[in-house]
Amino acid sequence: MDQDRRLVGREATLAAARVALDEVLGGAGQLLLVSGEPGIGKSALLGEVVRTAAAQGARVLRGTCWEAAVAPPYWPWTQVLRSVDRSTVQLGEAARLIERSAPDGPSAALPFEMFDAVARVLAELAAHSPVAVVLDDLQWADEASVRLLSFLRTQLAADRVLLLGAFRDTESGAELRRLTETAQLLQLGGLTADDVAALMRRTGGPHAPLERAEEIRSRCGGNPFFVREVCRLGVADGWDATAAGRIPDAVLGGLRRRLGRLSAPCAAMLTAAAVAGRVVEPEVLGRALPTGVAAGTAALIDEAVAARVLAPDGARTSFVHDLYRETLLADCPSARLAELHAAVGAALRDVTPPDALTGDRLSRLAAHFVAAGPPAAAEAVRFSVLAARDATSRLGHEDACRHYELALGVIDAVAPPAGSAQRTALLVELGAAQARAGSADAARTAYDEAVRLGRAGGEWEAVARAAIGRYGLGSRDPVEYATVISVLEEADKALAASGTADVALRCSLLATLARARRHADPRRVDPEAVEAAEQAVALATGDPRSRAESLLALHDVLWVPGRASERLPVLDEMLAAAVAADDPELVAVAHQLTATALIETGDPAGRLALERYVHLAAGLGHARGRWGALSRRATLAELAGRVEEATDLAGAALELGSVIGEPDAPGCFATLRSSLMAIGGPELTLDLGGLDENDQLWPVFPLIRALAPAFRGRYEEAAERLGDFAVQDVLQKYDLELVAVAATVFAAVGSDAQRTWTYERLVPVAGLHVVVGGCAAYYGPVDHLLGELAAALGRRDEAVAHLTAAARQCDRLGVAAWSRRSLDALARMGAGPDEPVVERDGGTWRLAFRGRVEHLPDAKGLRDLAVLLGSPGRDVHVLTLLGRDVPPTGSDPVLDDRAMARYRHRLGELDGDIDEAVEFQDLHRAERLQAERDALLAELAAATGLGGRPRRLGDETERARKTVGARIRDALRRVDAVHPELAEHLRATVGVGTVCRYTPQPVPTRE
Repeated sequence: MDQDRRLVGREATLAAARVALDEVLGGAGQLLLVSGEPGIGKSALLGEVVRTAAAQGARVLRGTCWEAAVAPPYWPWTQVLRSVDRSTVQLGEAARLIERSAPDGPSAALPFEMFDAVARVLAELAAHSPVAVVLDDLQWADEASVRLLSFLRTQLAADRVLLLGAFRDTESGAELRRLTETAQLLQLGGLTADDVAALMRRTGGPHAPLERAEEIRSRCGGNPFFVREVCRLGVADGWDATAAGRIPDAVLGGLRRRLGRLSAPCAAMLTAAAVAGRVVEPEVLGRALPTGVAAGTAALIDEAVAARVLAPDGARTSFVHDLYRETLLADCPSARLAELHAAVGAALRDVTPPDALTGDRLSRLAAHFVAAGPPAAAEAVRFSVLAARDATSRLGHEDACRHYELALGVIDAVAPPAGSAQRTALLVELGAAQARAGSADAARTAYDEAVRLGRAGGEWEAVARAAIGRYGLGSRDPVEYATVISVLEEADKALAASGTADVALRCSLLATLARARRHADPRRVDPEAVEAAEQAVALATGDPRSRAESLLALHDVLWVPGRASERLPVLDEMLAAAVAADDPELVAVAHQLTATALIETGDPAGRLALERYVHLAAGLGHARGRWGALSRRATLAELAGRVEEATDLAGAALELGSVIGEPDAPGCFATLRSSLMAIGGPELTLDLGGLDENDQLWPVFPLIRALAPAFRGRYEEAAERLGDFAVQDVLQKYDLELVAVAATVFAAVGSDAQRTWTYERLVPVAGLHVVVGGCAAYYGPVDHLLGELAAALGRRDEAVAHLTAAARQCDRLGVAAWSRRSLDALARMGAGPDEPVVERDGGTWRLAFRGRVEHLPDAKGLRDLAVLLGSPGRDVHVLTLLGRDVPPTGSDPVLDDRAMARYRHRLGELDGDIDEAVEFQDLHRAERLQAERDALLAELAAATGLGGRPRRLGDETERARKTVGARIRDALRRVDAVHPELAEHLRATVGVGTVCRYTPQPVPTRE
């Protein structure tokens, strides 16, 4: 290597970096971070590693971070992706980082999907050649960019990708500090005296006073940049000059002396360029500078390059280092600095086409006009708000909050009275941004201030929007509900009186008022809530979003146990309106509540709807959506009986919810973990000591504390905790959660009066399932609770009937763990079902007989047995078992014309349904529909001969008899391997021939 390019004093560090590079070349992805103070040699080290990587065939992608005040979200990754040849790799969702292709608002894509898309791009590149991603000045990166780096570190662990980053360790943010705790970190310190001497010899020439190496090392702290600058000053001004003053001051003085040698027009140009940024933009400078100076901009840039203040940077020209910029800005009077910010901002605005007003341009414009002070206040507010909205569309919610706060600061500083209306409106937008960022307390403060200002100024539309946002934050405090309801009612009266209110806003206000009234006191349906919801629905005729919101309110006022069938049509209409409005929030909520109603009725489609909600919520692009998806993934795991997974997910959701201030997070965690104990989940000890006495749960505190020991069979402890609890304190709300808790506890340790009271409350909703809230948790079928209560009351026959029904309901819903719970209860009573059961259980078949339950993989013979057991004592033709019609004679076509037409019509319907399922990414539904389509095509193929001519039966029945007989014999062999008693029973009771029959026989009672 050329001696002038060799790094001095970094041999050990380079060796460590080369080890990481060798790992990458061997197929193991690596993240390597380099930290240190400015000038310590971070970028030089990265450059050396990159040169080595490039020499070994690696593709290099670069990104440099800018100050947070001007850089848009994901700026370094935007630069990295711009370096990718898009003709060789598809960017997918990652393209959003370099082109604005999505609408504003929370409909932006999920950060995870975007992160995954970036990972896929890099992995695809690495499949052809190693990739080195170089990110410099990470201390200025936004937190989202650092999170993406952290994600890629894990995701690309098995790909040939080297992630290199450099940052100033004294300026790193919290997210970057967290990353460094687990990353491979090379911390650069100062050079030794010997290394400084080597650098002095290289920079200062043969006459450099090497005997002063230790002195210079001490004064410079071994910082290579400072050493080089001192050496250059020594060559220019004499080495005696380097001995005066502290090194940072000497460097600063040296920079000032260098700048002082430039012409006055060049210095003026450089000051304007320093204001504009690191990269020199001649077109902007030409507009920002006075006419006389602007005319010679090109020559002035050449002068600065010759003086090594500026340097070519590819096709651009940049400052050699930021210290020149910092010196120029520090020496510029504040008044002149403000003027330059105004001039640069105006120039940048004028040279930017409207379609390019996005990302970094908006951020820079906002920063310049804010720094320009009062004369540019209007533009400062304008571009700050545009930058905030743009950041929101790119999922940069923290950046959006910062821009809104800057705009509000400008309004406050310039004209508080005149800007009160604008300030109120911006506070509402700030509250929404803070809510998306997960800062619920800050959002609540912003909304409250907007209400206060709006009331004072008569800005009732802003008051209404603030109150709607305030309600959307959620709460468990009755006082807060009362406050929000009061503001909503006040705003509604004012808007109704004005006669000019926006209809969509009025609908949203009434819908929110209805929901707030319903959830403020879940024990009853407030007639005023019903009236508000119906009024909102009546008003929402032309706007699909308003209609979806209004129907959501109507659903909530209908939400009482046992009325799921009434809610489902409302939810269907709500979903259609939300889709028409292209509102992803409302689409997600519609799926969530549909899942709730379907699972409540035992419909297995409810689980698919919940899976769809999880996907949609995760894609909303904000913190509360991520929490909703995570917490409901825990519910899906609970339904599937995956106890450990549900426990872990619930804990993760609680952690996220606590960070973002989600008021429902503790309740969702507690109810999920409590219900999970029913199928063997870990015991949950609830500390409700800090519960406010106004909380709705306060009266049922003894009941809740008794649940865990009741589940675990510690009955004396449960009875002690329950004490003299009165059944009148059981809170009956829109779901059955607390009644289910009461049933479990009372069945274990309650009095007969408590058991009877609870039994009577549950009998009207027998046949349903207990779903908490919007699928926050699942407590199993109501019939299981009735069975436990009946058994505790000594009513054995009723208990057996209820528990048997509960097991069947669980099997229909596909929740095997909960079915086993009911079967175990029957077994404890010595009353397991004696009739044989062969039925679907998810992807397997459930075999039950005499209290023993086994499972087998799918087999055609098991399907035949299920059909026969479902028709006891009846003949079933073998062609029916094969899914074909049975004609009256043996010479008819296998399928007549009408049957053919029905098959083909159904195939047409299935094609449309499959397309719709794929469009909505409902993969489970698409697979199910495709399976039905494949089966229909197989039947048609079996029913037609060459050229599509119909087959005739003839020997078809005989072939079918042999086929079915072989299938059933094979199934019985499989059953015999896992459940011999059931196999023996079926061999004695199932007859096979042209027609097949299951003939039940009395089963001897077990002794």
